[in-house]
Amino acid sequence: MKAIIADDEMHLAEDLRRRLNKLWPELQIISVVHDGVAVTAALIEMKPDIAFLDICMPGQSGLNVACSATGDCRVVFVTAYDDHAVQAFEQAAVDYLLKPVSDERLARCVERLQQRSKAEPDALLARLHKLLAAAVPPEKSE
Repeated sequence: MKAIIADDEMHLAEDLRRRLNKLWPELQIISVVHDGVAVTAALIEMKPDIAFLDICMPGQSGLNVACSATGDCRVVFVTAYDDHAVQAFEQAAVDYLLKPVSDERLARCVERLQQRSKAEPDALLARLHKLLAAAVPPEKSE
C-alpha cells in the first residue's frame, strides 16, 4: 500500500508520517506535500492507494482535491475543522480525523484501512470466480 500526506503545516505532516510509520510499517508514504496543487499532481502521477488530506490548504482545498482522486484511492481527511464532515463523506471519504488526532483515533483509522485492504482482494476473487462460472458453459455428460 502506498500513501501520500497533504498538509500545509509541515510539522503536522511530518508528525503524521512518523505516527503512521509506527502504526503501519508496511505502508509506503511516497510523498508529503504542502498545498492543494502539489497534492493534485501527486494523485495523478503517483496513484497512491491512500491520501491523507488536510482540508484547508493553499492553492486548492482538500475537498476539491478529493474529486481528482481515482476510485482506487481511499481518502482520509485530517483537519482542524469539524464543519466539513458531511462534504467529506459525500466525497466518499474513508475517515475524518480531527486535529489534534489522538493516538487511539489514528490507530482505529489505520485498522479500518487495513481491513479494507485485506477484504478487497477476497471480494475481487469472489467476483472473478462468479464471472468465470457464468462464462464457462457446464460440461455435458454422456
